[in-house]
Amino acid sequence: MVIKQFDELVQQINELFVNGSVKESYQLAKNIVTDNAFAEHAAFATIQQHVALLEANGYANMPIPTGEKLKQNMERADGSYPERDVLSAYTGSQDDEEFGKVVDELLAGSIEAQANAYYIMAEYFVLAKEHEKANIQYAEAIKLQPNKALYWGAFAQFLNRSEGSPYLALRLIEEAIQLDSMNPRWYYIQGNIFLQLVAATKNLSYLPALEDAWEKAKKRCSAKQVMLKMDIAKSTDILTQWKKQML
Repeated sequence: MVIKQFDELVQQINELFVNGSVKESYQLAKNIVTDNAFAEHAAFATIQQHVALLEANGYANMPIPTGEKLKQNMERADGSYPERDVLSAYTGSQDDEEFGKVVDELLAGSIEAQANAYYIMAEYFVLAKEHEKANIQYAEAIKLQPNKALYWGAFAQFLNRSEGSPYLALRLIEEAIQLDSMNPRWYYIQGNIFLQLVAATKNLSYLPALEDAWEKAKKRCSAKQVMLKMDIAKSTDILTQWKKQML
């Protein structure tokens, strides 16, 4: 009975993870490894390794949204957000001193302003190709303001584009989706992360969730989001060609 129950739980952990419900998958796995009733099972060590992998990617210490109803700004047609406007203005002027002053003003402001400052600095370091510094700033932004989907989503997008950990990226984008479920960008990024996982692990179990994520992204695009629609279409075409070759 215990063996059957364990096998069912392991299957549930796997199904949750490959579908993108990584928070729930991790919590279930965590509960299993602390239950001595399953310690003798042959796959127990595998679940321990799974938990260790996720915790090495920060799952145990992730900020927790408070449930506060925070306004989530919509993505503009060009893919930008109001929270990034300070950096966009600087990029055009190349005025380091003025940009630094604006960031300092934000850091001296409210918690929301401080979080915005760390997000802006993260985006600055992305442009400067200083990835370690960008990682730190994104993490500070979500720590200070865990209710803002943009900070989670931007962090996930950065990791995906820089070929960082897909396990961490998947955890981050899940939070962005839960905070702002109507934003097509988050589903597009989620699909890209699944694609990264398929390429890295050769595990085709991620494919259904990948295709579902891009389909959700496509359905949520506004008429103005032409660039995002084109990106989704290109990605879908590439996946179709890849599947013809591989499957």
